[in-house]
Amino acid sequence: MSALLLKHVTVILPIDYRGGSLRVAKTIARMIKRGSMEAGNPCSVRIAALEDRYDLHADFGDVREEGIEVREFAWAHISNREAETIALVQHKSVDLMSPDFQVPVDGINDLMDSDIWLFVSDRFNRPLAPVKPFVVFATDYIQRYVPEIFSKKGGRTDDLPLYQSARMADAVFTTTPHTRLDAISFAGIPAERVHLAPMDFDPTWIADAEPPIDFSRSACIIWPTNANAHKNHVRAFEALIQYYERLGGQLDVKLVGPNTKWIDPSSGLPDAIKDNDYIRGLRKQVSSSTTLHRHVNFAGELSDAAYAKALTEARFLWNPTLFDNGTFAVAEAAWCGCPSLSSNYPQMRYIGERFSIPLELFNARSVDEMAQALKSMETKAPQVRKNLPSRDALSQHSWERYASQYWAILNGALAR
Repeated sequence: MSALLLKHVTVILPIDYRGGSLRVAKTIARMIKRGSMEAGNPCSVRIAALEDRYDLHADFGDVREEGIEVREFAWAHISNREAETIALVQHKSVDLMSPDFQVPVDGINDLMDSDIWLFVSDRFNRPLAPVKPFVVFATDYIQRYVPEIFSKKGGRTDDLPLYQSARMADAVFTTTPHTRLDAISFAGIPAERVHLAPMDFDPTWIADAEPPIDFSRSACIIWPTNANAHKNHVRAFEALIQYYERLGGQLDVKLVGPNTKWIDPSSGLPDAIKDNDYIRGLRKQVSSSTTLHRHVNFAGELSDAAYAKALTEARFLWNPTLFDNGTFAVAEAAWCGCPSLSSNYPQMRYIGERFSIPLELFNARSVDEMAQALKSMETKAPQVRKNLPSRDALSQHSWERYASQYWAILNGALAR
């Protein structure tokens, strides 16, 4: 597909992402719109989000004001035979071994008026039917390193549709070299279809947050997370208990993020989550510890303004995640003058190097090492803070600066 023919792109959220993942989707849409304009080939951009999962005004009001359409959709299932017919009509040779597939429907034209679809992750419950050229942004392959996050059913794992869809994609985008290699060597995607896209940073939502003058009053650790198992909550809570009971830790923890209220035993649970073994185990772990009850504040999902304020007031940010594509939380924290203590894995080292952020690192599988790192950072944080990059330096990685590059990569990846 030639760049001159690319006139409309739909950026699709395949599941109801929130927090940083939602911001990534909006940033990608912005880069496509701006990059195409800078190239002299203005391209219309739409974001498609699952129906009834978002407040379209609150969650997407910013991009809608910038001329980016937002449309709701639902997933519909089609049979293997229907998918095969679609593939034949489009002269596509694809893996149609699955018994059924999924397609987006919106009650209007089912997003078919776009030249391509760009999915902001590969998290599909069923393989995507080959109805339209599409790109997948593969955030990470956690299951390679934390296989227990996917259950097995009848000898197959729940992650099979991820690989099937990514292998059928016209292109796969990654933002770290390590994830690109995983896409090739683990997911089995041909190397020529896997592209390293720029890792950008959007500080606009926290631009007004100013750190306090007196950091000696910063009396808490901020822990941004969600309720998924790769976030390593069990070991993290064990490390916190050691930090307080064995090492005399002085800083309370503010735990924030999407669905983190589920972990708080004093909060109710949605019916769909009540039988989740992982969540039930975490709630039992917390409720059985008076130390955690005393020192951990389950603040839930904060507004952008409240989260930015929490970052400016924290002694440091803590990321005890086992593995993922890295978290922009450390860049957001740096913007707010907050240093970070993070588990040591390739994507986090890449983010630290790319944004020149000094990260204190530890082994997330060692409870003892995590506890010791927390205690060390308690006193070390002020010194680390002095070495944080300036806002001007961080702004060099803004999405505006990478828009043209992203647009060129998108067009180049499709011109095969």
